[in-house]
Amino acid sequence: MRKTVFAGVATAVVALVVTQGTAAYADAGDTLHGGCGTNLTGVNGSYSGSEYELSVSQHADSTLSTATVSCWITVNGVEVHATRLTAGGFGLQAGELSVGFTAASTDVIQLCQQVVFLDGSTWNGGVASCSTL
Repeated sequence: MRKTVFAGVATAVVALVVTQGTAAYADAGDTLHGGCGTNLTGVNGSYSGSEYELSVSQHADSTLSTATVSCWITVNGVEVHATRLTAGGFGLQAGELSVGFTAASTDVIQLCQQVVFLDGSTWNGGVASCSTL
């Protein structure tokens, strides 16, 4: 499966650079296009699949920048053990992690992301951004 995900990285990077889409903005004008995602399936409260990060980072002048992106899953606001994925690099950040956890149907499951750029600036003031899955 890893080969399948990374085989499309070059195509995805081109798409991320060409289409503006949703961008994260840092204090110094750095941007991140793309970010964290999941491919999860859940049956009877047991969730499994993968968590991934694929992004392109740029300075305000559109030249490539260096960033570190962290992704993790929370259940009811608590980080799930062994779901933290950190990917960093110049221009392109990419990574994948197999995950598994349990959660009740009434639990709130979220994917969180935090970004730090090489110049020390952060997206969202360094506060994690979480979205409900």
